[in-house]
Amino acid sequence: MRKLLAVGLVSFVTSAVALSGVSQPRRPPRGPRRPAAAAVVAEPPVSPRIAQELGTLRWGINHEQVIEYFRQMIRASYAPRMRNLGQVEQYRMVEQRDAEIRAVERTYVAFDGVPAHRRWDTSFVGEEYTHNNNESMLVYEDSRGNREFFFFINDRLWKRVQARNTAGARINLDDFTTQLETIFGAGRRVMDGPRLRTVEWRDDTTRLHVVDATTFYNAFCLIYEESATLAQLPTLRRNVAAAPTRTAVAASAAVPETGNTTGDSNADIVDRITGKIRRVQGTDAGAAASATLRPPTGAGPAAPVDAGRPPPEDDPLGGLGF
Repeated sequence: MRKLLAVGLVSFVTSAVALSGVSQPRRPPRGPRRPAAAAVVAEPPVSPRIAQELGTLRWGINHEQVIEYFRQMIRASYAPRMRNLGQVEQYRMVEQRDAEIRAVERTYVAFDGVPAHRRWDTSFVGEEYTHNNNESMLVYEDSRGNREFFFFINDRLWKRVQARNTAGARINLDDFTTQLETIFGAGRRVMDGPRLRTVEWRDDTTRLHVVDATTFYNAFCLIYEESATLAQLPTLRRNVAAAPTRTAVAASAAVPETGNTTGDSNADIVDRITGKIRRVQGTDAGAAASATLRPPTGAGPAAPVDAGRPPPEDDPLGGLGF
Protein backbone atom coordinates (compact mmCIF):
# COMPACT_ATOMS: atom_id res chain seq x y z
CA MET A 1 0.00 0.00 0.00
CA ARG A 2 2.77 2.43 0.95
CA LYS A 3 4.55 1.51 -2.28
CA LEU A 4 1.49 2.41 -4.32
CA LEU A 5 1.13 5.76 -2.53
CA ALA A 6 4.78 6.59 -3.16
CA VAL A 7 4.43 5.78 -6.87
CA GLY A 8 1.28 7.94 -7.09
CA LEU A 9 2.98 10.90 -5.39
CA VAL A 10 5.95 10.74 -7.77
CA SER A 11 3.57 10.66 -10.76
CA PHE A 12 1.64 13.73 -9.46
CA VAL A 13 4.81 15.79 -8.93
CA THR A 14 6.11 14.82 -12.38
CA SER A 15 2.82 15.80 -14.03
CA ALA A 16 2.72 19.14 -12.19
CA VAL A 17 6.25 19.99 -13.29
CA ALA A 18 5.41 19.02 -16.88
CA LEU A 19 2.24 21.15 -16.92
CA SER A 20 4.14 24.08 -15.43
CA GLY A 21 6.65 23.88 -18.26
CA VAL A 22 3.87 23.82 -20.87
CA SER A 23 1.81 26.66 -19.38
CA GLN A 24 4.74 29.14 -19.05
CA PRO A 25 6.35 30.04 -22.39
CA ARG A 26 10.09 30.14 -22.44
CA ARG A 27 11.78 33.55 -22.59
CA PRO A 28 13.94 34.10 -25.63
CA PRO A 29 17.64 34.43 -24.94
CA ARG A 30 18.73 37.96 -24.21
CA GLY A 31 20.60 39.66 -27.03
CA PRO A 32 22.39 43.02 -27.05
CA ARG A 33 20.19 45.91 -25.97
CA ARG A 34 18.91 48.12 -28.75
CA PRO A 35 19.90 51.78 -28.39
CA ALA A 36 17.05 54.08 -27.46
CA ALA A 37 15.56 55.83 -30.48
CA ALA A 38 16.79 59.40 -30.82
CA ALA A 39 14.20 62.05 -30.13
CA VAL A 40 12.73 63.35 -33.36
CA VAL A 41 12.76 67.14 -33.50
CA ALA A 42 9.58 68.41 -35.11
CA GLU A 43 9.95 70.71 -38.08
CA PRO A 44 8.70 74.28 -37.60
CA PRO A 45 5.22 74.80 -39.04
CA VAL A 46 4.83 76.27 -42.53
CA SER A 47 3.83 79.94 -42.71
CA PRO A 48 2.70 81.43 -46.06
CA ARG A 49 3.21 84.89 -44.55
CA ILE A 50 7.01 84.60 -44.69
CA ALA A 51 7.19 85.23 -48.44
CA GLN A 52 4.85 88.21 -48.09
CA GLU A 53 7.02 89.79 -45.40
CA LEU A 54 10.19 89.33 -47.46
CA GLY A 55 8.59 91.29 -50.28
CA THR A 56 10.09 91.52 -53.76
CA LEU A 57 13.70 90.98 -52.70
CA ARG A 58 14.59 87.36 -53.42
CA TRP A 59 17.35 85.05 -52.24
CA GLY A 60 20.35 84.99 -54.52
CA ILE A 61 20.39 88.60 -55.73
CA ASN A 62 23.61 90.57 -55.24
CA HIS A 63 24.23 93.59 -53.02
CA GLU A 64 24.05 96.05 -55.92
CA GLN A 65 20.52 94.81 -56.71
CA VAL A 66 19.50 95.38 -53.10
CA ILE A 67 20.94 98.91 -53.22
CA GLU A 68 19.07 99.57 -56.47
CA TYR A 69 15.87 98.41 -54.78
CA PHE A 70 16.32 101.08 -52.12
CA ARG A 71 17.32 103.71 -54.68
CA GLN A 72 14.03 103.20 -56.51
CA MET A 73 12.04 103.08 -53.30
CA ILE A 74 13.57 106.32 -51.98
CA ARG A 75 13.14 108.13 -55.31
CA ALA A 76 9.51 107.03 -55.48
CA SER A 77 8.88 108.34 -51.98
CA TYR A 78 10.23 111.80 -52.89
CA ALA A 79 8.43 112.16 -56.23
CA PRO A 80 5.01 113.25 -54.84
CA ARG A 81 6.63 115.83 -52.54
CA MET A 82 8.58 117.44 -55.36
CA ARG A 83 5.50 118.34 -57.39
CA ASN A 84 4.50 121.99 -57.61
CA LEU A 85 7.72 123.11 -55.95
CA GLY A 86 9.87 125.96 -57.15
CA GLN A 87 13.25 125.33 -58.70
CA VAL A 88 15.18 126.09 -55.50
CA GLU A 89 12.94 123.89 -53.37
CA GLN A 90 13.19 121.05 -55.88
CA TYR A 91 16.98 121.30 -55.89
CA ARG A 92 17.09 121.07 -52.09
CA MET A 93 14.75 118.09 -52.14
CA VAL A 94 16.92 116.31 -54.72
CA GLU A 95 19.98 116.89 -52.56
CA GLN A 96 18.18 115.46 -49.55
CA ARG A 97 16.99 112.43 -51.55
CA ASP A 98 20.45 111.71 -52.97
CA ALA A 99 22.05 112.05 -49.53
CA GLU A 100 19.64 109.42 -48.21
CA ILE A 101 20.56 107.09 -51.06
CA ARG A 102 24.29 107.58 -50.45
CA ALA A 103 23.77 106.83 -46.76
CA VAL A 104 22.41 103.39 -47.67
CA GLU A 105 25.23 102.77 -50.16
CA ARG A 106 27.87 103.55 -47.52
CA THR A 107 26.60 100.85 -45.17
CA TYR A 108 27.86 98.03 -47.39
CA VAL A 109 30.72 96.24 -45.62
CA ALA A 110 32.83 93.21 -46.58
CA PHE A 111 33.72 90.88 -43.70
CA ASP A 112 37.33 90.32 -44.68
CA GLY A 113 38.94 90.45 -41.25
CA VAL A 114 40.21 94.03 -41.67
CA PRO A 115 39.94 95.85 -38.30
CA ALA A 116 37.87 98.64 -39.85
CA HIS A 117 35.34 96.02 -40.98
CA ARG A 118 34.97 94.40 -37.54
CA ARG A 119 32.88 97.14 -35.96
CA TRP A 120 29.77 94.94 -36.02
CA ASP A 121 31.45 91.89 -34.46
CA THR A 122 30.18 92.53 -30.92
CA SER A 123 26.80 93.93 -31.92
CA PHE A 124 23.56 91.97 -31.80
CA VAL A 125 24.21 90.76 -35.38
CA GLY A 126 27.78 89.66 -34.62
CA GLU A 127 26.79 85.98 -34.70
CA GLU A 128 25.10 86.21 -38.10
CA TYR A 129 28.27 86.18 -40.23
CA THR A 130 31.93 85.14 -40.29
CA HIS A 131 35.09 86.79 -41.61
CA ASN A 132 37.25 85.68 -44.53
CA ASN A 133 34.50 83.58 -46.13
CA ASN A 134 33.47 86.11 -48.77
CA GLU A 135 30.57 87.38 -46.64
CA SER A 136 29.23 90.94 -46.58
CA MET A 137 26.33 93.03 -45.29
CA LEU A 138 24.14 96.03 -46.14
CA VAL A 139 22.02 98.01 -43.65
CA TYR A 140 18.86 100.10 -43.97
CA GLU A 141 17.23 102.09 -41.16
CA ASP A 142 13.82 103.71 -41.29
CA SER A 143 12.51 106.82 -39.57
CA ARG A 144 11.16 104.83 -36.58
CA GLY A 145 14.51 103.27 -35.70
CA ASN A 146 13.74 99.85 -37.22
CA ARG A 147 16.77 98.44 -39.00
CA GLU A 148 17.19 95.77 -41.65
CA PHE A 149 20.42 93.86 -42.22
CA PHE A 150 21.03 92.06 -45.52
CA PHE A 151 23.71 89.35 -45.48
CA PHE A 152 25.51 87.95 -48.51
CA ILE A 153 27.76 84.95 -49.19
CA ASN A 154 29.66 85.09 -52.49
CA ASP A 155 27.57 88.23 -53.09
CA ARG A 156 24.32 86.22 -52.89
CA LEU A 157 21.62 87.44 -50.53
CA TRP A 158 20.83 84.61 -48.09
CA LYS A 159 19.84 86.23 -44.79
CA ARG A 160 17.68 89.18 -43.79
CA VAL A 161 17.46 90.39 -40.20
CA GLN A 162 14.69 92.79 -39.18
CA ALA A 163 15.55 94.56 -35.91
CA ARG A 164 12.26 95.89 -34.59
CA ASN A 165 12.65 98.82 -32.22
CA THR A 166 10.48 98.40 -29.14
CA ALA A 167 10.45 102.18 -28.62
CA GLY A 168 10.89 101.64 -24.89
CA ALA A 169 7.75 99.52 -24.54
CA ARG A 170 7.90 96.99 -21.72
CA ILE A 171 7.23 93.78 -23.59
CA ASN A 172 8.84 90.38 -23.17
CA LEU A 173 9.59 87.69 -25.73
CA ASP A 174 6.46 85.69 -24.88
CA ASP A 175 4.19 88.66 -25.53
CA PHE A 176 6.04 89.65 -28.69
CA THR A 177 5.92 86.16 -30.20
CA THR A 178 2.26 85.83 -29.28
CA GLN A 179 1.60 88.87 -31.45
CA LEU A 180 3.79 87.42 -34.20
CA GLU A 181 1.76 84.22 -34.15
CA THR A 182 -1.35 86.20 -35.06
CA ILE A 183 0.53 87.07 -38.27
CA PHE A 184 2.66 84.02 -39.07
CA GLY A 185 0.47 81.40 -37.41
CA ALA A 186 1.44 79.14 -34.52
CA GLY A 187 5.20 78.55 -34.48
CA ARG A 188 7.46 75.91 -32.97
CA ARG A 189 8.43 77.16 -29.52
CA VAL A 190 11.96 76.31 -28.41
CA MET A 191 12.41 76.36 -24.66
CA ASP A 192 15.48 76.83 -22.49
CA GLY A 193 14.17 75.13 -19.38
CA PRO A 194 11.10 77.13 -18.32
CA ARG A 195 12.18 80.12 -20.41
CA LEU A 196 11.17 80.70 -24.03
CA ARG A 197 14.30 80.92 -26.19
CA THR A 198 12.82 81.41 -29.66
CA VAL A 199 9.90 80.62 -31.96
CA GLU A 200 10.44 79.19 -35.46
CA TRP A 201 8.55 79.02 -38.76
CA ARG A 202 9.44 77.95 -42.32
CA ASP A 203 8.24 77.81 -45.90
CA ASP A 204 9.60 76.17 -49.06
CA THR A 205 12.73 78.36 -49.21
CA THR A 206 13.09 80.12 -45.86
CA ARG A 207 13.57 79.51 -42.16
CA LEU A 208 12.44 82.20 -39.72
CA HIS A 209 13.15 82.55 -36.00
CA VAL A 210 13.05 85.31 -33.39
CA VAL A 211 15.91 86.62 -31.24
CA ASP A 212 15.37 88.69 -28.10
CA ALA A 213 17.90 91.57 -28.13
CA THR A 214 15.95 93.83 -25.78
CA THR A 215 18.35 93.59 -22.85
CA PHE A 216 20.89 95.96 -24.39
CA TYR A 217 19.44 97.10 -27.71
CA ASN A 218 15.67 97.61 -27.26
CA ALA A 219 14.94 95.38 -30.24
CA PHE A 220 13.50 92.03 -31.23
CA CYS A 221 15.11 90.49 -34.30
CA LEU A 222 13.26 88.47 -36.93
CA ILE A 223 15.89 86.40 -38.74
CA TYR A 224 15.00 85.06 -42.20
CA GLU A 225 17.50 82.60 -43.73
CA GLU A 226 17.56 80.78 -47.05
CA SER A 227 17.20 77.05 -46.29
CA ALA A 228 19.49 75.93 -49.13
CA THR A 229 22.36 78.12 -47.94
CA LEU A 230 21.86 77.03 -44.33
CA ALA A 231 22.40 73.43 -45.42
CA GLN A 232 25.66 74.38 -47.17
CA LEU A 233 27.18 76.58 -44.46
CA PRO A 234 29.81 74.01 -43.37
CA THR A 235 31.12 74.01 -46.93
CA LEU A 236 30.77 77.74 -47.54
CA ARG A 237 32.40 78.77 -44.28
CA ARG A 238 35.81 77.12 -44.40
CA ASN A 239 37.49 79.80 -42.28
CA VAL A 240 35.62 79.91 -39.00
CA ALA A 241 37.21 81.56 -35.98
CA ALA A 242 35.75 81.83 -32.51
CA ALA A 243 32.96 84.37 -32.85
CA PRO A 244 31.93 86.82 -30.13
CA THR A 245 28.61 86.09 -28.51
CA ARG A 246 25.72 88.41 -27.81
CA THR A 247 26.32 88.00 -24.11
CA ALA A 248 29.77 89.55 -24.54
CA VAL A 249 28.13 92.96 -24.36
CA ALA A 250 27.10 92.38 -20.76
CA ALA A 251 30.53 93.34 -19.45
CA SER A 252 30.26 96.73 -21.14
CA ALA A 253 26.71 97.55 -20.12
CA ALA A 254 27.88 100.45 -17.98
CA VAL A 255 29.84 102.16 -20.77
CA PRO A 256 28.37 105.58 -21.67
CA GLU A 257 26.34 105.72 -24.83
CA THR A 258 27.84 107.14 -28.01
CA GLY A 259 27.50 110.87 -28.32
CA ASN A 260 27.55 111.71 -24.62
CA THR A 261 31.00 113.25 -24.47
CA THR A 262 30.12 116.24 -22.33
CA GLY A 263 29.98 114.41 -19.02
CA ASP A 264 26.33 115.39 -18.67
CA SER A 265 24.45 112.31 -17.50
CA ASN A 266 21.26 113.72 -19.04
CA ALA A 267 22.72 114.48 -22.45
CA ASP A 268 21.05 111.42 -23.94
CA ILE A 269 17.77 111.72 -22.04
CA VAL A 270 15.73 112.08 -25.23
CA ASP A 271 17.10 108.83 -26.61
CA ARG A 272 16.45 107.02 -23.35
CA ILE A 273 12.88 108.29 -23.08
CA THR A 274 12.00 107.56 -26.71
CA GLY A 275 13.63 104.12 -26.48
CA LYS A 276 15.89 104.39 -29.51
CA ILE A 277 18.18 101.42 -30.08
CA ARG A 278 21.18 101.94 -27.84
CA ARG A 279 24.55 102.55 -29.44
CA VAL A 280 27.10 101.37 -26.90
CA GLN A 281 30.76 102.21 -27.43
CA GLY A 282 32.89 99.16 -27.98
CA THR A 283 29.99 96.74 -27.81
CA ASP A 284 27.79 98.10 -30.60
CA ALA A 285 30.14 100.36 -32.48
CA GLY A 286 28.61 99.16 -35.70
CA ALA A 287 25.28 100.57 -34.66
CA ALA A 288 26.81 104.03 -34.36
CA ALA A 289 28.00 103.73 -37.93
CA SER A 290 24.40 103.54 -39.09
CA ALA A 291 23.21 106.53 -37.06
CA THR A 292 23.24 108.71 -40.18
CA LEU A 293 20.86 106.37 -41.97
CA ARG A 294 17.70 107.72 -40.42
CA PRO A 295 15.90 110.05 -42.86
CA PRO A 296 15.08 113.60 -41.73
CA THR A 297 11.70 114.12 -40.11
CA GLY A 298 9.00 113.96 -42.72
CA ALA A 299 11.35 112.67 -45.39
CA GLY A 300 12.11 109.21 -46.62
CA PRO A 301 10.09 106.00 -46.62
CA ALA A 302 9.45 103.44 -44.01
CA ALA A 303 11.20 100.09 -44.31
CA PRO A 304 9.95 98.04 -47.27
CA VAL A 305 8.06 95.57 -45.12
CA ASP A 306 6.18 98.43 -43.45
CA ALA A 307 4.95 100.09 -46.62
CA GLY A 308 1.27 100.90 -46.45
CA ARG A 309 0.91 99.73 -42.87
CA PRO A 310 1.23 102.68 -40.49
CA PRO A 311 1.31 101.67 -36.83
CA PRO A 312 -1.96 102.18 -34.95
CA GLU A 313 -2.00 104.87 -32.29
CA ASP A 314 -2.50 102.33 -29.52
CA ASP A 315 0.27 99.98 -30.75
CA PRO A 316 2.11 98.94 -27.55
CA LEU A 317 5.15 97.99 -29.62
CA GLY A 318 5.73 101.58 -30.66
CA GLY A 319 5.50 100.96 -34.39
CA LEU A 320 7.09 97.62 -35.10
CA GLY A 321 5.47 97.64 -38.51
CA PHE A 322 3.02 94.82 -37.97
